[in-house]
Amino acid sequence: MKNSIAIIIAILILIISFFAFTNTPLVVRGYSTFKSGFSETIGPMLKLITKPTDLVRYIFGSYVNLMGAKRENAELKRRLDMLLLENQKIPELERENKRLMALLRFMEKNPKSLIAARVIGEDLKNWYKCIIIDKGSGSNIKEKMPVITPRGVVGQAVEVDRWHSKVMVINDTNSSVDVSAEGKNTRGLLEGTGQTVLKLKYVLKTDDIEIGDKLLTSGKDGIYPKGLPAGIVITVNRNKPGIFADIDIMPFSNFKHLEEVLVIKQQ
Repeated sequence: MKNSIAIIIAILILIISFFAFTNTPLVVRGYSTFKSGFSETIGPMLKLITKPTDLVRYIFGSYVNLMGAKRENAELKRRLDMLLLENQKIPELERENKRLMALLRFMEKNPKSLIAARVIGEDLKNWYKCIIIDKGSGSNIKEKMPVITPRGVVGQAVEVDRWHSKVMVINDTNSSVDVSAEGKNTRGLLEGTGQTVLKLKYVLKTDDIEIGDKLLTSGKDGIYPKGLPAGIVITVNRNKPGIFADIDIMPFSNFKHLEEVLVIKQQ
């Protein structure tokens, strides 16, 4: 039975092959119909098969582009941070240049009487409120020498070694400077309070002094030469008990932000 079926199938294959090779119209039309149907069936299936590949290709391409954009953004941010850092340095360099130019002009006017020094620290252990400068006896600095900036009085040297000096600033509670109001006969003692604002002592309520008056050293305390700017009057209270007015002074020099100072040589 099996052999008979095999023989029949073989005969059918031979017949179909014969008609196909001889271009019999019936067979050709059947083959064309089968081919068309096969294409219509397989075509959509092939599209479905290729879609995941296209999706993977799209996702991979997008990932590569995204990583490239991230790297580019990171580089741009790094460059921006560098530019911002450089821009922040410019104002500080300009301020330092102005300070040094002011010191230079001041020293040019007094070439033999001034020693330039840089502030290198603060003395927090001493009874005095002091700053420390990088010049000492090796630069001919001595105790009680006045220390100033082009803006005004800073203080006086109180301890000196070969390489450094401690300078008691005028807002220390142990400091007092004999001063007078510019253009007036009013005199008093400018005393430190340990705070930013100073006090002008021993000025009578009847004396000629007003807010905005500029105080200059009088030259009568044996330490500070005459005519150095010391501060400006910011309050005058004549209503307190007693004969003296209560007067607040803002010093011209900001002791917390000093970078360079000038030491006046003793004559």
